[in-house]
Amino acid sequence: MPDASVIAFDLVSGVLLGCVFAVIAHGLNLIWGVTKVVNIAHGEFIMLGAYGAFFLNVGLGLNPLLSAPVDALLGLGAGLAFYFLFLYRELRNKETVTLQSEMVTLVSTFGLSLFVSNVVLVVFTGNPRGLSWSPGTLDIGVGRVSLGAVYVAAASVAIIALTHVFLTRTYLGNAIRATSEDLAAAKVVGIDPTRTAALATGLGFAVTMAGGALLTVWLPSGIVPSVGAIYAPICFVIVVLGGPGKMWGSLAGGLAVGLVFDGLQPFLDPSVAPSIAQAAAVLILIPVLLFLPEGIVR
Repeated sequence: MPDASVIAFDLVSGVLLGCVFAVIAHGLNLIWGVTKVVNIAHGEFIMLGAYGAFFLNVGLGLNPLLSAPVDALLGLGAGLAFYFLFLYRELRNKETVTLQSEMVTLVSTFGLSLFVSNVVLVVFTGNPRGLSWSPGTLDIGVGRVSLGAVYVAAASVAIIALTHVFLTRTYLGNAIRATSEDLAAAKVVGIDPTRTAALATGLGFAVTMAGGALLTVWLPSGIVPSVGAIYAPICFVIVVLGGPGKMWGSLAGGLAVGLVFDGLQPFLDPSVAPSIAQAAAVLILIPVLLFLPEGIVR
C-alpha cells in the first residue's frame, strides 16, 4: 500500500493535469457543441500548438504562458480556414447534421489529420523536442509541485471561464449558443448561421492550440508528431463525460480524467502505470454512458 502522502501528492498532480486536459478538450467541445461536427483532426492541432510554443520559446524566448495567446491567434485563423474549406459547403443551409454530412465531415477531418501529421513528421522528423521552462517549485506539504504546472492549470481554468463569459455575456456569444440550440429560430431573429458557426470553429481552434502550448509544461522532452494521437482520445472522453456543448463540462471531465490518470499510478507497477491509468480513464466512460448519457454536468 502506498504511503498516504504519495497518494495525496498524486491527487494534487491529477488536479493540475486535469485542468490542462480540460482546456485541450475545450476546443473540441466548442466545435462539437455548435457545428455538431466531430473533428478527427483535433489532436493534430494540439500538436501544432505544442510545436508553436516550442519554436516561440527557441526563437523569442517566450514561456508557454506567453506563447498561448500567440498560438490562439494562429488557431483562430486556422479554424476560420478550416470551416470555410472543409465544413461550409456541406453544412450551409442545413438545420440538422444529416448522416451524409456526418460522413463527409468525418472523412474530411480524418484526411486533414493524416495530412497534417505526415507533413509535420517530414518537416520536424520524429525526434522529441523539449521546452525548457522552470519557474521554480511550490511546497504543498506532501511534496513539491512545479510552479509551471500550477501556472498553466490556472491559465487553463481562466481560458474556460473567459469562453463561458464570452458565450453568456456578449451578443456574438449568445448568437453562437442560439445557433447551436435551434438553427431555425436563430435565423428568424436575424442571426447569420455561417458567421456564427465559423466564429465558433475559429474559437475552438484558438483554445485548442493555446491548450497545446500549455500542455508543453507536462511534455518537457516529448513534443513529437504523434503527441496529438496520444491526447485526442482523452479529449473525446472528456467531452463525453462533461457533455458536448457544456462549457464547464470540459473542466469537470478534465478533472475526472486527471484524477483517475494520476490517482491510480501509486497502486500500479511503474513500468505499466501510465498505460493502465490511461485505459482506466477511458473506461470510466462506460458507467457514464449507461447512467448519465448527457454527461456529468447538468
